[in-house]
Amino acid sequence: MFGMGSRFGVRAMFGRVGLGLVFGVSVSSAADWYAKDNLQPGHDPSMVRFEDGYALMSTNNNLQLWTSEDAYTWQNHKSTVSGVPQWAYTYAPKTEGIWAPDIFYMNGEYRVYYCVSEFGARNSAIGYQATTSIVPGTTGYGWKDHGHVFHTKQGTDKYNAIDADVVRDTEGNYWMAFGSFGLGIQLIKLDATTGYQASDDKTVYNIARRTSSASGGAEEGPSLIEHGGQYFLFTAWDKCCMQGPDIEQTTYKTAYGRADKVTGPYVDRAGYNMATGGGTILLERYGRYVGPGGGEAFQDLNRVRFVHHYYDLNGDKYNHIHIRDVVFTEDNWAEMGQPFLGRYLSAEVEHGVLTRAVSGDLAITRSNTASNGEYLAYVNTEGSKIRLPMNIMQAGDYLLRYRYANGGDAAATHKVTVNGKSQTVTLPPTGSWGTFPENSVVMVPATLKRGGNFIELEPSPNGNFAELDRIDFLRVIRDTIPANGFDNGIRVRLTEKDKLGIKDGGYAIYENVVMDKLDDTFPRLWVMNKVTGNIDIRDGSKDGPVIASCDLSKAYESRDDNFLVDCEGFENKGGVKDLYLTASGLSDELIIDQIQFEDAYVCGASCGVSGFSSSSGTAITSSSSGTTSIGPRVNRQDLQQSARKGYRDLKGRAFDRQIPYRVMF
Repeated sequence: MFGMGSRFGVRAMFGRVGLGLVFGVSVSSAADWYAKDNLQPGHDPSMVRFEDGYALMSTNNNLQLWTSEDAYTWQNHKSTVSGVPQWAYTYAPKTEGIWAPDIFYMNGEYRVYYCVSEFGARNSAIGYQATTSIVPGTTGYGWKDHGHVFHTKQGTDKYNAIDADVVRDTEGNYWMAFGSFGLGIQLIKLDATTGYQASDDKTVYNIARRTSSASGGAEEGPSLIEHGGQYFLFTAWDKCCMQGPDIEQTTYKTAYGRADKVTGPYVDRAGYNMATGGGTILLERYGRYVGPGGGEAFQDLNRVRFVHHYYDLNGDKYNHIHIRDVVFTEDNWAEMGQPFLGRYLSAEVEHGVLTRAVSGDLAITRSNTASNGEYLAYVNTEGSKIRLPMNIMQAGDYLLRYRYANGGDAAATHKVTVNGKSQTVTLPPTGSWGTFPENSVVMVPATLKRGGNFIELEPSPNGNFAELDRIDFLRVIRDTIPANGFDNGIRVRLTEKDKLGIKDGGYAIYENVVMDKLDDTFPRLWVMNKVTGNIDIRDGSKDGPVIASCDLSKAYESRDDNFLVDCEGFENKGGVKDLYLTASGLSDELIIDQIQFEDAYVCGASCGVSGFSSSSGTAITSSSSGTTSIGPRVNRQDLQQSARKGYRDLKGRAFDRQIPYRVMF
């Protein structure tokens, strides 16, 4: 399936594995593989996705607003209020500030639900403010405070009106969760128009409560999100917010449950009701990451993400935020993915779910040569395991770029299991321990699904050891990139038919594309509508070199109301690249089905290519040497003209098909 030799730009390490070959890479990476945490400050963070990026708010800063195009580099804007609104003192006379904002797009505007409270008492209230644009300086930006939504009173209520979080159910209704300690987490229905509690349902639903005396009822910070027709409730447990010299006292963690109805009951993975003490732990202290909690789930373009705070034990010992993917299993349970360090198709193994067979195994260790400055040492003992939940947006064949160190004299082996399918990976000596240079890798072939994937790494009991730093997921492209397989972007969306919609000025990112199989090809776009403007395929960034340009005015009809756009100027130098699809001068939103790389030397049955199949659209002949012949060479311009004529002449006939010239390797 993957082959050997220069087609993948590999050098001959060629250690054997159970299901294929392991390769050592000599080609350049897509972007710098060395990641670094940006240490964005924040406490009880809340995020919302908008067309051009992300907005972020957190506690103790009077609703200070941050925005970012990529969820990694943040721009600091001023606070949206000058202080505590006057109405709040009616319900919390001794309040000292605004807590726990929740940003949510609702009824055509961005709303921030926030709370005021007297610390240690239930004199608390939730209010909200709104704006039609979230970006300062744009038309419609300007916050208006709408005042009181809900409150509680000390001595009267057994729950607390803090930590609001809004969710939209599958029927289009809006609900707000809130609460802490006492009776725990409550839920009320909201009126979408007014933003206040709905008049048709005044019930206060109790959906989660810690019941053990040992916990002291410590549960707060609810967050709700719908996925796959079910609702997920994330809550924070135990002692929060002890930082600086008191950081070791923080025991904060994140637990969750799932329900079929937004009002519950929410049960954990063991079947226990969260209203009577249940909850599955998703995140708790590991390594230098203390107190990961106070988080919120939010819907991104094509994935659910979770933003939370933690305290950096080995750094400043104060609060920072992490943004992680929520990865769903096939039976729709949630697991927590990697902190986002600027790339989507990479995993820092120290952030995996670590199962230790013995104390001291899988030690998170510092090294200046390791990505993000950390790696796993002592990957030694049979029974120890590293589990890496990953969201992958494009199904297909991948190479796992497995970065390791082996300072011993003999090869080590690891068992690598991808979605239940295992192989043994050979890890030859690298010459030293704790160092991870560019060539300290092997390649592991794998087939990944669209959506949640689960990778498990285990040491093999052969007495030889290898340390682990990072895994990058390289997508092997032979002829087509589904446009809906983008990793992120701006002014893009997934349509109801699961296609990529892109607006003028937008871009879509496709990380880690292995280009070596695309020699002697030219790209074309399959689009669903005709608009004018240009789509460029760029290398490395939204402003990177143009490696192909697609003039949409030259779109021609194919079939099934689709159109083809041939792209000019493609120069493929191989390697692994991040591809950016950028839109300029668009007269309307463009809907893209796929990016197809057409072979320039095959013209199909009309050229009499040996082995051509009219049903599959392939033309392959193999020799005893294992090489593949792909038919006679033809002029690229002649092929493009022939393709245009062929589609027009044969539309609707038996020979017509969407990809008549595809070559499968």
